[in-house]
Amino acid sequence: MMIIITGTPGTGKTSVTESLKEDFDAEYISINSLLEDYDLNLGIDEKRGYKIVDTEKMIPIVDQIKKESEKDVIIFEGHLAQDYPNADLVIVLRCNPDVLKKRLSTRNWKDAKIHENVSAEILGICTEESYELYGDNVQEIETSDKTIDNLKNDIIEIVYGKKTYPLGQIDYLSEYFHLI
Repeated sequence: MMIIITGTPGTGKTSVTESLKEDFDAEYISINSLLEDYDLNLGIDEKRGYKIVDTEKMIPIVDQIKKESEKDVIIFEGHLAQDYPNADLVIVLRCNPDVLKKRLSTRNWKDAKIHENVSAEILGICTEESYELYGDNVQEIETSDKTIDNLKNDIIEIVYGKKTYPLGQIDYLSEYFHLI
């Protein structure tokens, strides 16, 4: 089973994935590691300060890792992981825009980059992109008030079919649209 954990920066992807590694036996792939290990960096978006990821080059690399893995579960984590088209399940982590702004403000990012990410969260961009490729195989978890352990347990329960977090339960647009 191939699972993607994606979401806007600051929603908890990396933290929960690191926690999952402690007690959930799976193969773990990080888009940040792929970026470095396989030279997927196409440069820097000067306006936004982002590394530009070669997602077309990424796909066969992830396919190969998936093929060679001896694990029953593979977890692919990262902001652009939803661009990988061959997963079984996508979990989008979502965060209240006010909480997200506080989290991102602790990073050494320009205000414009923080604003862009908060706007993307309000609009549900990662959810939309995931749904376009995966349809109903996408679930969303609200992370604003969850501990990493709670979030980890939710993900494990999703994997084992004990819990679901269907799309459409999280909507920040009506409350926060005026901030964009």
